[in-house]
Formats: sequence, C-alpha cells, structure tokens
Amino acid sequence: MYAPFLAEMAKDREAFAPDTAGYGYSDPPPDLVDLGDYAAAHGDVIDALGLGEVDLLGAHTGSRLAVELAHQRPDQVRRLVLVGASCYSAEELAKQKIDYGPQPIKDDGGHVAQKWTGWASWRSEGVTDEMIGRYVADSVRDYERLWWAHRAVFEHDMGARLETVEQPVLVVCAADDIELPTRRAKTRIKNGRFIERLDWGHWVYEAHTAEFAGLVRDFLDAP
Repeated sequence: MYAPFLAEMAKDREAFAPDTAGYGYSDPPPDLVDLGDYAAAHGDVIDALGLGEVDLLGAHTGSRLAVELAHQRPDQVRRLVLVGASCYSAEELAKQKIDYGPQPIKDDGGHVAQKWTGWASWRSEGVTDEMIGRYVADSVRDYERLWWAHRAVFEHDMGARLETVEQPVLVVCAADDIELPTRRAKTRIKNGRFIERLDWGHWVYEAHTAEFAGLVRDFLDAP
C-alpha cells in the first residue's frame, strides 16, 4: 500500500517499508509475541540496513509499532507520523478483541468475501477495485495467524505510551474505522500536532499520494 508514497518520498530521502513480522512476505515469529517484540523486529531491520537516526511513519497497527520503537530507541528515532492512533475505551477494546480474534476459514471462501465487503465499505473518492483487492489479498494471506498482531495491539496502551514520547509527533485522523478512538489521542500528545483529514481514508497513500507526502515532508523537514 505504501509503494506510491515511497516513490514520492524517495525523491529527496531514503524510504523503506518493512513488513511487520508474519505479514506480507516476512517470516512470522515462532509464537504469540507482544507489541514490543514486533517493534524490536523493525529495529533489527534498521540495524541491518545500517541506518542511523530515522523518522518513522505508521498507520493503525504501524502507529503503535512506531510509538513503541520510539520508546525503545529514543536517541535514534527523530520524528513520528501516525496515521490513526487509536486510544480505545474499555467497551471498544472488548468488541475489537472479538471482531479481530481468530476467525475460521470457510469452505465456500466466505471469509474472503467478508474481507472484500469489509474493505469495500470504506471506499472513498479515488479508491479503485485494484486497491481494495490488494488489501483483501494481504488480509487473507497466512489467515490462521492474521489475528496475532491484533492481539498484541489490544494488549498495548497507546494513550499511556504516547504521553511518554518526547519526539515530535504528527497524528493524522482520517475517516476510517478508528476515527473516534484516534480523536482521543489529541490530548495525549506531549510534543506535536493533531490534524483531521476527513476527506482521506484507508487508501490515503495511494489515492492522495502527493498531498499526503507533502504534509509528511513539511512536518519531517520543519526546523
């Protein structure tokens, strides 16, 4: 999903988008792990690439990974951009644990159709069937382990962790499924900005590449 955005940002800096362990084409952890372990795996990627000081951008689960990595490596992470930073209520958290827990594979492929219907419900201007299809494909790859990172997310207190981040943070609240819990992050940011872009949704990186990249670039390059 980051391919167009990476190409745009790479015009004036190095840009990388490593898969979370167990997702995309990356190897899974041997067993259930917590969010700190997922974040540490990204730290290993940074070390393997020989990078020094870095800026981090994450979306949804990736936002939590970015915040956690900033906590683990405060002297190496410079700035953070978080697209969605959900601070769940107890009621929301209980529902999420059910909705994003282990789900059966259906013989008739209904689990795939369910993913298509779910993603397509968030279609907005500029979002194509191809874009939705890529999300669906990633959502059903290694399906039996799909819930592992969600479990780690629901054990992680985003609000509390945000309050400890000293680095400048930009939180972008889009019109997606975590819009409401992301609004709560506004009061938890210690050093940074919170902006609402309700004309953007899940596919902001592809449907609004230039504008989104401009916003990110301005934030990262500010004095």
